[in-house]
Amino acid sequence: MTNQRTAPKSSLSRRNFLLKTATGGAALAASSVSSGLERNPVSPSFEGKITPRKPFILTTWDFGPKANELGFPILSSGGSALDAVEAAINYVELLPDEYWVGYGGVPNEIGETTLDAMILWGPTHDVGAVGCLKRVKKAISVARQVMEKTQHSLIVGGDATRFAVRMGFKETSLTNAVSQARWEEWAAKGEQSDAFAPEPFKEDTLNGHDTVGSIALDKAGNLCVGCSTNGREFKIPGRVGDSPIAGAGAYGDQDVGGAVATGNGDVMMRFMPTYHAVELMRQGVSPENACKAAIKRITDRGYKFGGGMAAIRIDGEHGGAQAGWEDEGFSYSIQTKNVATKFPIS
Repeated sequence: MTNQRTAPKSSLSRRNFLLKTATGGAALAASSVSSGLERNPVSPSFEGKITPRKPFILTTWDFGPKANELGFPILSSGGSALDAVEAAINYVELLPDEYWVGYGGVPNEIGETTLDAMILWGPTHDVGAVGCLKRVKKAISVARQVMEKTQHSLIVGGDATRFAVRMGFKETSLTNAVSQARWEEWAAKGEQSDAFAPEPFKEDTLNGHDTVGSIALDKAGNLCVGCSTNGREFKIPGRVGDSPIAGAGAYGDQDVGGAVATGNGDVMMRFMPTYHAVELMRQGVSPENACKAAIKRITDRGYKFGGGMAAIRIDGEHGGAQAGWEDEGFSYSIQTKNVATKFPIS
């Protein structure tokens, strides 16, 4: 007797499905913006659909140019945007002196560094993510394995580490001399984690930022978006921020473009700002105005926070916005040729 609950096995793996469906996006109908936001003057190609122009890679913060230098050659040689985003973010994750991304920084309340990361593949809108990943350095690469090798979208904590080891990653300490010293200095004061402080309606005392976000478009017109971080300093063990949440730390749509965010993730993730920005771009709002509107929705609720966003359409138009960082600013870099150009947002 046939077991009716057992589905027939398919010869098409998830990875093969991703590769076979990596085709150009369907036409995108433009609609008016009901929120009253100014519609951006765009090229005639936007009317009816957004037409990809040429490969690009965008990466946030001051490490963006060097990260793009690793990712862009993959695109210029005909490689995948997925590989380019992974390479760019791996570069930042492995920097020996980067305190806010990857190993060697931002210890939690008990002195342990944990990582969050997410990657989104535009052609299938598939997502892979890890949260509170322990003892594995390349968080974005583990997230890619979640996307390509499983039907899951997010794996967290010690189980994310077990999955990573199962996929061939090596366990290693994420602590170095800098992160250990920083935790010891803080622990000696006997202070409580600022995670227990009141919500930031009067002021934002959160220290740090620098989540790396990257968006790439390859020659085939395929979009990929990713981000990685080690979170907020002295967080409560087990905390997961905005970075591994699709629509919060990063988001993309194959027919429109992508957006990435950095800053106070505990506030920003409540508003899904990158999803908001991409959907505004779908309606004809410029990337810059879309980022401004997404951040304004948060500040209109009374939050005082530090945060920045960058967005880019698949036709190459880009822009960014920030709140609470007027003194230090926020930046992103874009590469479409041999040299990356940096765009500061003050």
